Amino acid sequence: MPLTITEEMMKQDPFFQEGIERGKLEAKKEDILNLYRELQLPPEKIAKVLKVSEDFVREVLKEAKEL
Repeated sequence: MPLTITEEMMKQDPFFQEGIERGKLEAKKEDILNLYRELQLPPEKIAKVLKVSEDFVREVLKEAKEL
């Protein structure tokens, strides 16, 4: 018997939600690196533009060995 998964079922699944959040986080990291590399924006401005903490921006840049 085939298994049917509806959009509503996916939205309620905690693993699906975790995947969405992880994807958003990875996108933010990529945005941080692009703003830093391409526009040479300082971490403070990147944090303000992306509405994230300066600590998060510095952590991402440190992980990427950009700072």
